[in-house]
Amino acid sequence: MRWLVFYMLRSYTASQRYFGPVAFTIIAVLLLYSYKPNPVMNSYAATSIILFVGSAWLGLSLLNHEHPVQRQVSIVQARSKLRYHTGTLLTLGALILLLDLLIVAYPVLTGQFDEPAGLYRIVIAFAGHALLGLLGVTISLYLQASWVSKTSYAAGLMLTVVILSIGSHKLSELIPGPFVYILLPPASPVMDTLMNAEDLPLIHVLGVFMHALIYIVLFTGFNLYRSSRMDDSKS
Repeated sequence: MRWLVFYMLRSYTASQRYFGPVAFTIIAVLLLYSYKPNPVMNSYAATSIILFVGSAWLGLSLLNHEHPVQRQVSIVQARSKLRYHTGTLLTLGALILLLDLLIVAYPVLTGQFDEPAGLYRIVIAFAGHALLGLLGVTISLYLQASWVSKTSYAAGLMLTVVILSIGSHKLSELIPGPFVYILLPPASPVMDTLMNAEDLPLIHVLGVFMHALIYIVLFTGFNLYRSSRMDDSKS
């Protein structure tokens, strides 16, 4: 599995498709911190949403960077579709955690905050960024070429889901029932929790994070199951 992750990283960086989403994420974070000092958790809440958007874009670009013929060769080399798609998910996870670490550490190391961040807030911020990054990846899994053949449709759907996810709190006021929180990625609850983490009990923070983690596991697991049984040659 390790060689597959290394291959994916090498293949993806060689394609240069990473430049757009990575550049967007880094530039947006740098612009946010261009003025200082900044409040700790409000800033982390903002950068977590930046990572959420950037991760959805990053996931879509990595999942679609291989030519269909090369993908078939990679699947043969991996010895199964399940191993191939698992390796792809591990690659995306590694990239998200790297961006997460950089985004959370940058303001601390460069003195961008108006007060010391403290270990508790840094840990909460790292976990929240990781979850939102993985939620962005989860969106991209259902919009890759093997699921949505037209890139323009996939990009439009991705933007729509991202916007709806960020505004899900307002949307839930218009649509009764649990449908919004079940179907849409819980980006808004995680962002709100990061913003108010200092005033919320730890059990509430953990509950929101657990909701996001369950969403990621269920939707990623279903996608992995379906993708391992789909005909990739048609993508």
